[in-house]
Amino acid sequence: MNKVKYLPLIILCMLLTGCGNKNNISKEVPTETAVHTSEVELKTAVETESESTSESDTKTVAEESSETDMKTETSPAANTDTENTAPETKYITIDLSTARETHPTGDAAAPFDLRIVSEEENGIDFANEWYDRKGLSLPMIGTDWNSFYDDNYQYLWSDEELYIFENGTGNCLYVLTYPTDKWYINGNNACLKDGIFYGASVTNGYAQPDTCFMFAYDLENNKLLWRSADQTCNSMNFIVKDNVIICGYGFTSEDDYLYQLNLHTGEVLSRLKLKKQPDLLVYQDNILYVHTYSYNYTIAIE
Repeated sequence: MNKVKYLPLIILCMLLTGCGNKNNISKEVPTETAVHTSEVELKTAVETESESTSESDTKTVAEESSETDMKTETSPAANTDTENTAPETKYITIDLSTARETHPTGDAAAPFDLRIVSEEENGIDFANEWYDRKGLSLPMIGTDWNSFYDDNYQYLWSDEELYIFENGTGNCLYVLTYPTDKWYINGNNACLKDGIFYGASVTNGYAQPDTCFMFAYDLENNKLLWRSADQTCNSMNFIVKDNVIICGYGFTSEDDYLYQLNLHTGEVLSRLKLKKQPDLLVYQDNILYVHTYSYNYTIAIE
């Protein structure tokens, strides 16, 4: 009886207990869901931030790499080797206005024995016609008579300035300005040898003071070394052989000579009389081919 009496109370307690558990579950589910949601959001946020950071890092690396490449390409330091391989061009004006004949003490030089092998009238032809027949040629570049070459350099006259280029590299080493007649200007009327420039200051016409001479100039020290006597050179070119310069001078009603000058002092070593002014010279196999206004000479060098 007592059990029956308390049965309703027991059932009520059980119901109350069950409702309490249901309430607890109801409250816990949103919490658990919220936790899972927070974790997903956090993970998503972390992944998003990571991806953003990764993209940012990738972009930064790419940009930095690009910027580095650009800096490498444009930086003066990057091109140092290239820039340093090309020497700076030196512009030199050689003032000969007050230069007079001068011959420093220098090495002795002996003239060559010159022997005329043949002398023939040329009918006033052009030098290149005779040279072509002889199978000869001037060391000329192009056909404008303003550019010649030797073993080490190329010489180009442009706007009355002489440009000297180094063979092989093509670097322009010097741009020289000095007085000489445009009529006679051509690159073969110049020679750079061991840092010394050999040139001619020429005036077209009858003999005048302080004209038609050769000179030697130290380009590194900007110094005139010697100046030959007047009227020793108005040929269109000259030959440098060993310690001797071979050049020519002459004009209408004046004596015409082939001169030999000491390369180191500019002094006249010898002169050979010709019938007309020597204008172009070609040296080959110990033979000097001299073209003049109306005669062609073949001269043996011994």
